[in-house]
Amino acid sequence: MPTDLRSLRDYTDRPEDLFALSDEELLRLVHRDFEDELRRLKRAYSVGGRDDAKPSSKSPSVILYGRDYDEVNRTLVGLLTLKWVYKRQYDVLVANQAEALRLSRKSFEWMRQFYAESISNPHELYALITSIVVNDIGKDEQLASELALEDQGRTDENIASPNHDTILFRAVKTGRVRCLDRLSQEDRDDIIRGMELGAEFNFGQLAQAENAPACLASLATMKGHARSFRLRFEEQLLDIAGAAGHLDWTCAKKLTQSNFDAYRTVYDAGMGIISGGLSLRAGYDLVLTRRLNLLREKDFRSLDLSIDDDRALARLLCMGSVADLTTAELYSRAWMSLEDDVRQSLRKSLNVDGSVAEPAVQVTYIPALITQAVDAGGPGTLEAKERALRSALRYLCRVMSAPGKPSGPVSVIERNVLATLKEVVQSPQFREDPTILEKAAIPESLAAMVETREQQPG
Repeated sequence: MPTDLRSLRDYTDRPEDLFALSDEELLRLVHRDFEDELRRLKRAYSVGGRDDAKPSSKSPSVILYGRDYDEVNRTLVGLLTLKWVYKRQYDVLVANQAEALRLSRKSFEWMRQFYAESISNPHELYALITSIVVNDIGKDEQLASELALEDQGRTDENIASPNHDTILFRAVKTGRVRCLDRLSQEDRDDIIRGMELGAEFNFGQLAQAENAPACLASLATMKGHARSFRLRFEEQLLDIAGAAGHLDWTCAKKLTQSNFDAYRTVYDAGMGIISGGLSLRAGYDLVLTRRLNLLREKDFRSLDLSIDDDRALARLLCMGSVADLTTAELYSRAWMSLEDDVRQSLRKSLNVDGSVAEPAVQVTYIPALITQAVDAGGPGTLEAKERALRSALRYLCRVMSAPGKPSGPVSVIERNVLATLKEVVQSPQFREDPTILEKAAIPESLAAMVETREQQPG
C-alpha cells in the first residue's frame, strides 16, 4: 500500500515498516493523526536555553510548519528517539553528547529490550505514540486560560498554580484531548491513569531531587497498575531524550548516562514503593545513593546520607545532574565555602521530608536555574562558575527559608523560580555579576501538596 494511503494506526501493525520511513515521512504521518495536539504545542511556553550552535539541518517543526516551535521540536525528537532505539541507531542517538556523559551501549541495549514489548503490540505502540505527543500540551497557555476561566471563584488562591501535567490531566477529564478516544478502553485507562499520577508526581523532579519524599505518596495509587506505570515511564524517558530537541534535533542530547541512570532509578524506586517494598524516604534516598555511586566511580569522595550535611550536598548534586569529577568537586567547593549560616539553613531545609507539622519547600525549576547559572560545559573559568553557584545557593537558601505558609494541612510548599531563571539568570547582566541573583525576588508560597489522608514518609 502506498505510504500516503496508510495511516499511523496501519503502520503500528508493522513497526519494521513504520520505523523504516524517513524522518520526514514519519513526522508527516504523525502530524496527520495529531494535528490538533501539535497545534497546541506550537503555542506552548518554553524554558529556552543557549542556542548558539543549532544544527544546519531542518528541525521537525520547520519540516512541518516552516519555522521553529520549541515544544514541537522537543516532543518530536522524543518520538524520533523511539525510532533510533528500534533501529539500533546508537551512534545517532548519542551523536552530540559529551564523551564523558555519553549513554553507554549497555544502557541503550536495555532500552531497546525494555521498549520491545510496547513496540511489538500494535495497540500499545499507538498508545505510547499518543502519550508522547500529548505529554506537553498542558504548556499551551490558551488551554491553561480556558481551564482557568472555568475555575473562577471555585479554587483556593493559596493552591499552587496548575503545572502543565495537571493542566493536561484536567484537559483530558473535560474532553479536550480527543485523540485518546481512538485508543482501546484498556490503553486509554492506563494512559489516563499515568497522566493522573503525573499531575501529582513528576518523574523529573524526583530524578533531580527537586521535590521532597512526601511527594512520593501519590505512587500508592499505582498499586495493581504496573503496566500503566511502565507506559508512563517509557513516555517520560523519551521526554528527557527530547528535552534539548529545540536546540539540537539530530540526537537525544539530554539522554546521557547520568540522566538515564536517574530516570531508571525513579522507575526502580517507584516500583519498590508500589510493591510495598520501599518506604517513601527509602525510595527517595535510592535516587541520591545511585547518584553518589556514579560519582564515586569517578573518584569523587564518599558521602554518608545519614549525615545531614552530606545528604544536603547529595541533593544539590542531583539537582545539578552532576556526572563528572570536575563538576562534582566544583559543587563540593561551593558548598563548603558558603557562609556558616547559609549552609546551616540549607542543611536543615534540604533534609525536611514534608509533613503538616513540618512542611517541605519544593523550589520548582531550581535544577534548571542552578545548571544554567553554573553552565558547567560552557565558557568561563572554574572560579567564575563556582562564584555563580555560590550565588545560586544563597538565593536557594533565601527561597527555602522564607516565612509564609498557605492555610490548611499543607505538607509541601511550592515556590516557583521560573521567572527568576528567565529574568535574572538568562540575562547578560548575570554573567557580569552573578550576585544580582542573591537579591532576586522570593516567589509566593503555594500549596504543592495538601494531606487529605495520612501521607507521611516512612
